[in-house]
Amino acid sequence: MKGKTAHCDWKSAPQKKPSPCDRYKHTCIICRGFVYLYGGRNTTSLRDFWRYNIVKNEWEMLDCSGDGPEELEEHSMVAYKGTLYIFGGMVDSAFTQTKTPLWIYDIDSARWTECRNVPAETESSAPTNRKGHSAVVYHSSMYIYGGYFGIRGISQEFWTFHFDTRKWLCVSTPSHSAGPGPRHGHSAVVYHTGMYLFGGLMGLSEQKDLWKWDFVSSSWANIRTSQGPPPAVGHASVVFKDSMLIFGGGISNSSPTDDLWKYHFHTQMWKKLSSTTKANFSPKMYHCILGVGVGFQSTSDLSNRFPNRWKSKQKDHHHQLVTIPKHTHFCNYFRQQPAYRAFSNEESHAIEMKTFSLPPEPGGFCAFQTASEAQLDASGATSVLSKDKSLRLIVSSEEETFAAAQVVGGEEGTDCPHVTAADEVGSGTNMLLLIGGKPLSSFSEISFWQMEFESL
Repeated sequence: MKGKTAHCDWKSAPQKKPSPCDRYKHTCIICRGFVYLYGGRNTTSLRDFWRYNIVKNEWEMLDCSGDGPEELEEHSMVAYKGTLYIFGGMVDSAFTQTKTPLWIYDIDSARWTECRNVPAETESSAPTNRKGHSAVVYHSSMYIYGGYFGIRGISQEFWTFHFDTRKWLCVSTPSHSAGPGPRHGHSAVVYHTGMYLFGGLMGLSEQKDLWKWDFVSSSWANIRTSQGPPPAVGHASVVFKDSMLIFGGGISNSSPTDDLWKYHFHTQMWKKLSSTTKANFSPKMYHCILGVGVGFQSTSDLSNRFPNRWKSKQKDHHHQLVTIPKHTHFCNYFRQQPAYRAFSNEESHAIEMKTFSLPPEPGGFCAFQTASEAQLDASGATSVLSKDKSLRLIVSSEEETFAAAQVVGGEEGTDCPHVTAADEVGSGTNMLLLIGGKPLSSFSEISFWQMEFESL
């Protein structure tokens, strides 16, 4: 793969107070430009819910009372159209063995809904509680694989949850497609029409195998490579451009690793990336990694291109044009801040929240990358880049003008926000965030590290 070697240096990002305590076996997701964190384990299981403002470097504790989840660890969280979905992670008991633990959080209304889908007709009508499973989003569904049930053993169940109908379906596989088998503590990502699953624990044995689930053919394939990461459990993975990045994890009764590996989907080749870590940096297990920048993929397989009909569709609405000059002090802010673009597929004409950087050639569109699965009104704001490289937000109502102003961060002439990782990322640069993990840090606030690189 062409390109310069990445600058894989972890740098500590001290957190302001208030902030979450350090933890592991938690879950994080980026949605609408914010990091959302739920639960995990410190000395006991946790049930706190936090939102992190990447630009301001500020944490805010959110309400999780009412229909919100209880104490959870080794659960999963995905985002779709401005809604968070948390599954699993409950303490194993006779009660949880018959319960489908799914909680839904609407970001706009800040309200929790417990999806009370208790299997009544048959035990297979919906998945029961589990830990250490994987969860990904493809199109309009969440796919869950594996996990463990406590004393009842390890699962190889494969479930899909349709967001619009809120119905579960057990995914059947052809008899010749054996699949990864029962496991937990693995990782999974979506790239194009495939889900890639790596490692995890089968029984008492850590694995280093790589599997692909093809959403089109509904079949598993074992991807055999001559090299790659060692067996690992409790690692984390994320998609960057045409590659999967895997960090950390390890094997039982051994120290975690600080290795960063890259798997290129097209060449099917692994590469270990060299890194320089600080003296106070600890290798991690059961952590979270998130990507901020134009090169990182979202949690679902959405196109990053403008639809062919975009130009014609923008004529259908009456728009107001808001222009931010190229020399404004918001330049750094916009490089990683949410913007809007038109998005079209067979199901709907949605407006997706995106992050972007300046294009390589003058006059071209911004290079967009999904930072969330937020969906706005179909007549919402759309951003384009003019030839003078000033940013223009096309909005179609006063409400959307106000929303665009919120994206900018305030009126022109105000002070820039606190400089954080997001502000420092320039055109073509991306940031990998490492949040929490075992062993816990010596500080009370959550362990937070960042790695900046221009290319891989």
